[in-house]
Amino acid sequence: MGTYKISDLEKLSGVKAHTIRVWEQRYEILTPLRTETNIRYYNDRQLRKFLNVVSLINAGNKISSIGKLSEVDFNTRINKLLNSKNSELKEEIIINQLISSGLSYDEVSFEKAFSRAVLSFGLIGTYQKVLYPMLLKIGYLWTMSELTVSQEHFVTSLVKQKILTAIDSLTLPTKPLYQWVLFLPEGEIHEIGLLIASYALRKNGVKVIYLGKDVLKTDLFSAADSNSFTHFLFFVVKQNQDKVVNSYLNEMNKRYKNASCLICCSNSYLDKINLHQNQRIISDFDQFLILIK
Repeated sequence: MGTYKISDLEKLSGVKAHTIRVWEQRYEILTPLRTETNIRYYNDRQLRKFLNVVSLINAGNKISSIGKLSEVDFNTRINKLLNSKNSELKEEIIINQLISSGLSYDEVSFEKAFSRAVLSFGLIGTYQKVLYPMLLKIGYLWTMSELTVSQEHFVTSLVKQKILTAIDSLTLPTKPLYQWVLFLPEGEIHEIGLLIASYALRKNGVKVIYLGKDVLKTDLFSAADSNSFTHFLFFVVKQNQDKVVNSYLNEMNKRYKNASCLICCSNSYLDKINLHQNQRIISDFDQFLILIK
């Protein structure tokens, strides 16, 4: 069972710690637990409830009325939001369900939330509207050492399983016009974006050679030299990777002048990456989807 500080609740919800304490005192929204040394903390059940409270407030409910709800009425209102036509509220609740179930190692609840997201938005829409915002939220806590590595591995493993299952359900193209090589350069290990890109390309009838994470240049060129291909695609997530990226791009330009290369990265890299002909940066996943269609 996970334990969380009030600062964790603040970062996951956007509600200031001072406000959380006021809600506890005035409306008994939460009752923090105490360690033997009298330090406040919250458990998985309280985290889940608090994130749902925030969703109800964002839907227009007053905190004073939420504090008076029975557990049955509280859950009924959450379910109504999940079944409403308000896409943004639905996204928020599903994100909160994935966060709370993922951090508490609750695979059954994670499966339910993920399935609901896919039914509502499709797999690519789920990545854009739900998974990416969720990973940003909890990723910030990981970088701040607020959460454990095992929680990170549990959540990302579940997400990767779902995407791989979706990829396996697609029919392999028999006469593809394009062949893409997908990889993460040396030092890059976060595969979820690359896997979603692989799914989108395969769904559009493209043949994909998927090399995965932390691919050395020698291994990349060995695979590329053995296949006839039209495009490279890689993601950059880590900070201060411009030297590594430029090294790959320079060598790829020398070897494969007729192949296009797309780099998915944040706008912070725009002034740091030296692009050659047929190389371009994609900073928005919508842009990528438009391009491949």
